[in-house]
Amino acid sequence: VAKKQNDDAISKHTQSIAIQGDCVQIADIMRAGLEKDGPGSSTVRVVFYPLVNERRARKEVSVSLPTEEAKELLAEINGAIAVKQPPHRPKHGTKRVLIIVNPFSGQKNAKELWRNEAERVLSDGQWMCEVIETTHPGHAVDIAKTIDIDKYSGVLVNSGDGLVAEVFSGLLLRRDRARALKLPVGHLPGGTSNALAAAICFACNEPFSPRAGFMREAAVMAARPTYRPLRLFQAEVEGAGRMPMFMSTTWGLIADVDIESERFRWAGMIRLHIEAVLRIMQLPSTSKYRARISYIPVGDKELIRKTMLKYNAARQEFGKKHFNFEPVQPYAGDPQSSGHYSCMSEALSSSSAPCSAAPRLPPIDQPITSSAFTVVEGDYVFANLTSLSHLGSDLPYMPSTKLDEDDIFYLTLIDWSLIKHRLEVGMLMITIDGSQHLGYPCFQVIPVRACRIEPLNGCGGNVAVDGEPKGKGKAFQVEALPMSATVIARDEVCR
Repeated sequence: VAKKQNDDAISKHTQSIAIQGDCVQIADIMRAGLEKDGPGSSTVRVVFYPLVNERRARKEVSVSLPTEEAKELLAEINGAIAVKQPPHRPKHGTKRVLIIVNPFSGQKNAKELWRNEAERVLSDGQWMCEVIETTHPGHAVDIAKTIDIDKYSGVLVNSGDGLVAEVFSGLLLRRDRARALKLPVGHLPGGTSNALAAAICFACNEPFSPRAGFMREAAVMAARPTYRPLRLFQAEVEGAGRMPMFMSTTWGLIADVDIESERFRWAGMIRLHIEAVLRIMQLPSTSKYRARISYIPVGDKELIRKTMLKYNAARQEFGKKHFNFEPVQPYAGDPQSSGHYSCMSEALSSSSAPCSAAPRLPPIDQPITSSAFTVVEGDYVFANLTSLSHLGSDLPYMPSTKLDEDDIFYLTLIDWSLIKHRLEVGMLMITIDGSQHLGYPCFQVIPVRACRIEPLNGCGGNVAVDGEPKGKGKAFQVEALPMSATVIARDEVCR
């Protein structure tokens, strides 16, 4: 029931407040302040970021009230927008975030995006921001590995997915990682692909422009955060060892396009399209790879049904509770030892607890003997293992994927035996931006709990883990880790 005050200048609901005709969503408010007008009268001024034409825009609204009523309104607003304690429970409890910026990501405009789009939003939200620019590959690993997590409420990564992967790697290398992984990580999309930022927006129903950029939308999330779990996975690549994965391990055409398009980095996001066209014109000579694929399938009919849903399907088609999530539980353990593991293999070896009753994968150099695995062999354009809805901000590759799947990810492949003409591959690739690829008969989707892919006969093909190259023609495998990271999101947007 709305409570009306001051001749309908204000009406309050649980999720919104109407002030002078402006309907202000509580989740969009950055701050509210009080200005004294004169004897017995004060003005409440509110700064908020509503959706305007599907983009976040800064607005201010104010209302004059008798001073006591103004104080009451201000207290209610500030109470409603108070930031909850982050789940890692920092000792100092300040609204301070660390911003890690890669000045060379994307088209080298991450710093400019921060200054023009995000910095004011965080300032409006009354956050203290400490900025560190990375200077070399692996710098963010070192930062996350040694950061004093009691100083910060969260870490914001202003770059592409590669720097996000470095931060997660650094947190996993810590001996206190049970707590460190509860440190909220936000993705400010300052890179080329920005898959995690897009997947979080999609999960929250937050509109975003995949090609024009959505730095401000991500900054609004960071300023008014909720905290969601993000399942982490373990990839093992022949010759490269074990490493964490949060997005995908790709092999074949998609990895070829992603890695080889670096020569067109000057072109920004369109570099992927340039490389794709060049390679598709040369099919099948460029992307016909033979492999043996072993996997544990998930035979859930409802899960399989949802894999065919496109990104623009009505939200209810995914299921009533599909986009719900379990809140990240605050860290409640004992103080942990400081320091870090010597290498990622050691860190992941200490994570031996299985995520499910499914058989574990043996090391990559040992054969799979369990009868739980289905084994197929064939010629493929590509084979990918994905755990996010997006492979890039403009690539809604598997929209039904959830951020917090327990141990399920998706094997997707194109089998040459099902292709009628090479142009079919070209059409499939150029329609991923609309999720139209899901409707092609040659595109197969299999929910799995574990998977190994072994390229045969020296066929080659790039292998990439979370977009980072790991060699050509290498065997690789993926299974879930018994750990989740914590990402910054927002409550689901009603629109």
